[in-house]
Amino acid sequence: MPHRETASQIEDDATLWAAKAERGLTAEEQGVLDQWLAGDSRRLGAFVRAQAAWIHAERAMALGTMPESATPPSEAPVPRDAPRPRVLNRRMALAGGGALAASLAAAYVLGSDRTRMLESGVGEIRHIALRGGSVLMLDTDTRVDVTDTADDGKLELVRGKLFLTIPRARAEPLIVRTGDLVLQAAGGAFSLQNVLAAPIIALVTEGQAIVSQSQGMLRGTRTVTLEKNHALTLLSNRPLLAEYIRPVDTAQRAQLLAWRDGMLSFGGERLADAVRAFDRYGETRIVVAPELARQKVVGLFKADDPQGFATAVAASFGGVVTRQGDSIRISGKPRAA
Repeated sequence: MPHRETASQIEDDATLWAAKAERGLTAEEQGVLDQWLAGDSRRLGAFVRAQAAWIHAERAMALGTMPESATPPSEAPVPRDAPRPRVLNRRMALAGGGALAASLAAAYVLGSDRTRMLESGVGEIRHIALRGGSVLMLDTDTRVDVTDTADDGKLELVRGKLFLTIPRARAEPLIVRTGDLVLQAAGGAFSLQNVLAAPIIALVTEGQAIVSQSQGMLRGTRTVTLEKNHALTLLSNRPLLAEYIRPVDTAQRAQLLAWRDGMLSFGGERLADAVRAFDRYGETRIVVAPELARQKVVGLFKADDPQGFATAVAASFGGVVTRQGDSIRISGKPRAA
């Protein structure tokens, strides 16, 4: 049985290759690097993270080092027990190899490059072909900022939901940031949603994605791998943990991706949460009586038909629907005297 490299070994090798690439590769070394990258799908992501670490090591050197002191030797010497200023060099900045590379991967998304905004209106679903062959799908009221590069390889989901299809022929992973999470994928497809008052949800339908979350310069970064047909659900201000990843079956995938067909699917959500989902798709607002807000909703509904949704829900709960202007109210039937 062939030996399978550990993640730690791959990260260490990636750090060494990033160091070589930083000073320039010969044609022979470039060929060896290409073979190494092609030998394991995990290596490309590790190499990109290591390169990001080198970039920040350079910045750290610029900020952390000071010029030689111009104080003449005749000045009073510094006491032996006085604390010495700590000078940051590349070796210190890269200590830990792949661990630090992963902790700085999020910075790969940032920079001074120009961005362009892609946005969908309320009730609109957009399909957008990106440079580099990727295809982006935006749900209603969604905004994505794209760094203006040759292959559109860096995106940020500001709000809403997206579905991204990435060709496997990409030379580098495509990177998407939302909130404090960064996703990297070298090919395949995944959905990502960041909607107000709801958890961030990432679902991989093809290939795999590396998800990272910065904990700050002193605490490093948490990183997990999201495999095909697995979803990550992360509440606001929660640390990234593998326990928040779960496998999803066909029905659950259909529920999470129903918006691509202009539908909303619920599998036991509270009525109040289902109403908030409908509010994103039009100007009509649904108001729910407090006594019904916690009722569970199950079913598939057209996203642009709040009246039909309200009527169906009221019928199942024994309630009534009243409409006034752009407002629909769902309430319980009044009790008999």
